[in-house]
Amino acid sequence: MWGDEPQLQTFRERLKLLLVAHQQELNPEKVVAAEGDILFHQGDSVETLMLLTQGRVAVDIHYGDEIHTLAEVEAVELLGEVGFFANGKHYADFRVVGGAAELLAIQGQELLQAMLFDSDLVVEMLSLVSERCRRGNQVIAMLLSGIEAVHDLSLIHISEPTRPR
Repeated sequence: MWGDEPQLQTFRERLKLLLVAHQQELNPEKVVAAEGDILFHQGDSVETLMLLTQGRVAVDIHYGDEIHTLAEVEAVELLGEVGFFANGKHYADFRVVGGAAELLAIQGQELLQAMLFDSDLVVEMLSLVSERCRRGNQVIAMLLSGIEAVHDLSLIHISEPTRPR
């Protein structure tokens, strides 16, 4: 997204290596989810994180009665870490799209234990959360620019005198 793919690819490869290195203590559970399955619900407590190994997942946010898709992510992507490291609640629904998906479920507390002994894993998690925050800020900036442009356009139309025909 927006030219960051090489950086994300490097992160994905490092994350896979680190998770393999910690597989014994993390004891991930393989999950196969069908299209349309909701992996996490917005507002639920984050107890498990998932590593998407195959497939696609939509990130849907509820605002009142409306549901907005913020993004679609592909393998290899970690799901649930933002809420886990923030307030302990999922900020969105995570919905499988485009066919079945394969994931590895990791208990959050086990990941924290592994992070205590592996500074590389801590740095990668910090990098991931920071990247998600940076991307969110880019989206917010684009939305604000769009709102400002619409506002400016409406001011132009209001200030133009109407000419009789």
